[in-house]
Amino acid sequence: MDVQQLRCFLAVAEELHFGRAAERLHLTPSPVSRSVKELERELGVDLFVRRYHQVELTADGALLAGRVRDILRQLDGLKDVIKEAAGRQVVRVGGTHLCPPAVMDRFLALAGQALPARTVEATIGPSAELLPALERGELDAALVHLPLDRPRLDSLVVARYLFRVAMRADDPLATASELTLKDLAHRTLTIGPPTPQPVAVNLFHERLKDAGLTSFHQMPDNDAVMLASRIRRDGGITLTIDPRNGGSARVYDDPAFAVVPLRDDLDFLLGVAWNRSRARQDDVVRELVQVARQEWAGRRLTL
Repeated sequence: MDVQQLRCFLAVAEELHFGRAAERLHLTPSPVSRSVKELERELGVDLFVRRYHQVELTADGALLAGRVRDILRQLDGLKDVIKEAAGRQVVRVGGTHLCPPAVMDRFLALAGQALPARTVEATIGPSAELLPALERGELDAALVHLPLDRPRLDSLVVARYLFRVAMRADDPLATASELTLKDLAHRTLTIGPPTPQPVAVNLFHERLKDAGLTSFHQMPDNDAVMLASRIRRDGGITLTIDPRNGGSARVYDDPAFAVVPLRDDLDFLLGVAWNRSRARQDDVVRELVQVARQEWAGRRLTL
């Protein structure tokens, strides 16, 4: 008895026609009929009642069909099991493109240390793209901006942003040792759009308004170079993190700009996010969550 015999038998049992069963299996009727007869001979029973242009299952055939269907389903499922196992040789993590590179590098290093037998692949993009990928199971964990509004996801705070005010070096505020949002109330603040993570960014913008800022110029996208060019050309102001953190903030590490610390805490957070249900079922996700907690729980960074 072999798998091909079982496939031929089940096709005939479901089609009740040798010709249609053969078409389904991309065979001619002859090998299908031969396989069924060989199976009947091995089992010592008739599986079909054969009439002219008509086939019916015997009682033994009907009993066997149910068992064979389960057997073939399990056999075919082995391919998916192997494919999934092979896929799990890769750990897929994501990171917002606005995250300081050193934090992303540390996250990748932690993933590699925790899962040394696997290859770690990184996807960089806006949080708004990474979060749906986490929900779909396409990513195992990701560094994104918080808070989240997705019940299927959980998160751990990694870092709090301490902002600075970036402006031209000849701006009247450039000589201050530090500034408050109140000091900026009479100025137009250039900001990016909320598209990278609407929940977090819209909340951030609301905090600015609550602090008394009323005049904003919103850029069409989060292009740090274009934003810096506008500041340099028109003499506006914007918020950034310390250029020493690297990434897009490095554009202000230039004598043409002044970067002054902002005293106010705007409660803007970076965190590791993961799919809550996958963390219960998937060893890879569970391991990533564990190493993130060991690294950052109770020891969040300031950026």
